[in-house]
Amino acid sequence: MLRGTDTRIDNWDDLRYLLAVHKTGSMSAAARLLTTNPATVSRRLARLSETLGYELFHKTPEGWVASEAIGPLLQSVGSFEGEIDSYLNAAESRDGALSGSVSIGMPGSLANGVLSPFIPDLVQAHPGIRLSLHAQTYRETLGENDLIISPLRPQQGRLVVRPIGKVHANVYCFPDSPRNGPWVGLLRHHDGHEPMITALNAFDGKPPSVRLETLHDTANAIRVTRLPGVTLRIEAALTPDMEIYDASVPDTETSLYLCYHETRRKDPLLQAVIEWITDAFDKSDTL
Repeated sequence: MLRGTDTRIDNWDDLRYLLAVHKTGSMSAAARLLTTNPATVSRRLARLSETLGYELFHKTPEGWVASEAIGPLLQSVGSFEGEIDSYLNAAESRDGALSGSVSIGMPGSLANGVLSPFIPDLVQAHPGIRLSLHAQTYRETLGENDLIISPLRPQQGRLVVRPIGKVHANVYCFPDSPRNGPWVGLLRHHDGHEPMITALNAFDGKPPSVRLETLHDTANAIRVTRLPGVTLRIEAALTPDMEIYDASVPDTETSLYLCYHETRRKDPLLQAVIEWITDAFDKSDTL
């Protein structure tokens, strides 16, 4: 509960710590993002909690989750941060040269197979842009990224969401791979997503013997172990003798969404990267 109408935040810098924990879901990750230590993050949040008069986060198995009471505050702080980033990037690009960092969260297979071949184009056009690519698959929030590409369409938050393409997956193997035996799949919390549903059906419901976080990881495991497993067409295309396990089973087709905060619509730095991503997806012929 709020203390009253005289509540005021004397140290606005504390809001950076609030937003960092919300983005990362972790005190230690927030500390790395802010180049400080977890004790400082905890101390700043305790001070802000004391000022506002309520708990800011509660601990869950997935990390620190914001309390419902601070939802409006987080939206305001996030919007302010996006507007400041857009303003600064616009100011720095007035001479025509874009400069700054952009963080992208997306499935590792797509970072490797779609964007990587076109990085030289971005570097040549905008040598001042610095990219950070974070491998993550099923994500509905930006977290600490400037934008994400996800097979899940976010339903909440002030995000611009636009289709960027479709990706195909199936169960792949090698000609000498064992049949109806061990196989490679994703971690258990991905079992409800279509690629894993198809794979589980292909193996009569038997769970995989090896589970990994991403379809990029499963592709590498298939190559190393020679076991059949679920992965993306774009990954299988990198290995000439990798083939579909059961040719009668059609690919799963999953839409991909590019998402960023609505306050970054006029951010020239982010929009240049989005234009480059769109062009890369348009030119990719193995999705």
